[in-house]
Amino acid sequence: MRGPKYLLIGAGVAAVLVGGYVLRLRRLSNELQIVTRVAVYRVSISALDLRIEITLKNPSGGSVKVKHPFIMIVHGETTIAQSVLKDIDIEVKPFSEVKMEPVILSVGFLSLATSVPALFREYRETGQLILTVRTRTTINNSISFSKDDVINIAPAVPS
Repeated sequence: MRGPKYLLIGAGVAAVLVGGYVLRLRRLSNELQIVTRVAVYRVSISALDLRIEITLKNPSGGSVKVKHPFIMIVHGETTIAQSVLKDIDIEVKPFSEVKMEPVILSVGFLSLATSVPALFREYRETGQLILTVRTRTTINNSISFSKDDVINIAPAVPS
C-alpha cells in the first residue's frame, strides 16, 4: 500500500515544480520588452523599403531565450510584406538588452495598388500611410509573444 501513497506525493511535487516553471515563464514574458523602430530606408520607382530595428530588453533577473522575431507589415487584415523565418535563438541575459540586425522589408507599389487599394485612397485623402508592424516570437520555446506597433509614414515637411 505504500506504493500508491508515494506515487501520489511524487505526482504532487512534480505538478508544483512544473507549475512554478510555467509561472516563471509567464512572468518573464510579461516583463520582456520588444522595442520596434521603423524608418523609410529607400524609395525607388517600384518599391518602398522599410528598415526595421528591433531591440529586445530583459528587465528581469532571469535569462530569456527568444526566437528570431518574425515581422509582418499589415494594413487592416492584409499582409503587405513579411520577413524570412529564422530558427535562431537569441539569449537576452538578465537586466540587459540585445539590438538585432536591421531587417529591410520591401513594399512594392504595384502589389500595394492591387492588394490594398484602400491604402492608396487613404494616402490621397490624408497624405499619410498608416501601417501596422506585427512582431511575433517565442520565449524559451514555449510561450508565444506578439506585439503590434502602428506606424505613420508621412512625407517630411520642409522647414
